[in-house]
Amino acid sequence: MAVALPALLPMRPFLREVVWGGRRLEGAFGKQLPPGLSIGESFELSALPHQESRVASGPLAGSPLGNLVQSRGSQLVGGGVWERFGADFPLLVKLIDASKDISVQVHPDDDYARRCNLGRFGKMEAWYVLGSDGGRVAAGLEEGVDLKTLAAALDAGRAAEVIRFHAVAAGDLVFLPPGTVHALCGGVMVYEVQQASDLTFRLYDYDRVGIDGKLRELHVARALEVIDVDSRPHIRRHSVRAGSGDAESGEKQGFETPVQLVESECFRLTLHRVGEAACRLATGDSFLALTHVRGGEVAIEAADASCRMRLGETVLIPAGREISVTAPGTGKSRAEYLAASVVA
Repeated sequence: MAVALPALLPMRPFLREVVWGGRRLEGAFGKQLPPGLSIGESFELSALPHQESRVASGPLAGSPLGNLVQSRGSQLVGGGVWERFGADFPLLVKLIDASKDISVQVHPDDDYARRCNLGRFGKMEAWYVLGSDGGRVAAGLEEGVDLKTLAAALDAGRAAEVIRFHAVAAGDLVFLPPGTVHALCGGVMVYEVQQASDLTFRLYDYDRVGIDGKLRELHVARALEVIDVDSRPHIRRHSVRAGSGDAESGEKQGFETPVQLVESECFRLTLHRVGEAACRLATGDSFLALTHVRGGEVAIEAADASCRMRLGETVLIPAGREISVTAPGTGKSRAEYLAASVVA
């Protein structure tokens, strides 16, 4: 007899070694990193082949996310999401430690990916900055830079002269449509939500050798086909610290009104701050992925289940569920978590 689908699915991430990674996810978010490896990405919620997250505890412990989507279908992801995407789980959620500069890159949209038989999804993404040691991000091209100018700058090793850089701090939100030239730079840690795709076209990578000892491949021709030279990323500053009238009225209830960070055709992202008073959430016709990003541990309760979510952990809530979230014992302080879902 099949095990009933729990209302709460704590997830265990896939950890990815990369040349630009480090060890900061261990100290900042309690990740148990393999000894001696430079880990740049913690795939919190992933159904990508060979990079899947798994259920961490409960009756379905050890189950890969992809298997759950196949076996539980609309019961897990929601009727509207299943009708739209079928067994292709549409989102990927990561924690990223850019201890060194990441390659200057660009991602295609859905149309390009499908037309070139590269998969179902292109890659729209958003970064929520978790920490920045005086760091910055590359996002967009300088005014007046066209593809010919960009190609010439790449050939001459002058990529930094034609790309826009933006200083970032914790709480900033960077939204990156497909076609936007971008890169995380050293010293920045982010939460990333994106379409479930690993399609990345590198434009410039500092003549760097990968973990396999070989020079890392560039994809300049492909990149130039998908770049939108007019793309300007949306950057929302210090959203985590936003002290507004909404926040003030929320304090009277023990928590703040959720902050809508992204509302797009591919995903929604909201920021929640919670204290000792219960905050109630309903998942509706889409699953919901909660990731704890600041403060003490959070208690999540459903009608027939409960769990604790510690800093850096992610819990998947199936569609059609109601939960309450509290941060017990925090007093006047607030725990903060991000909630990602899909527009069904």
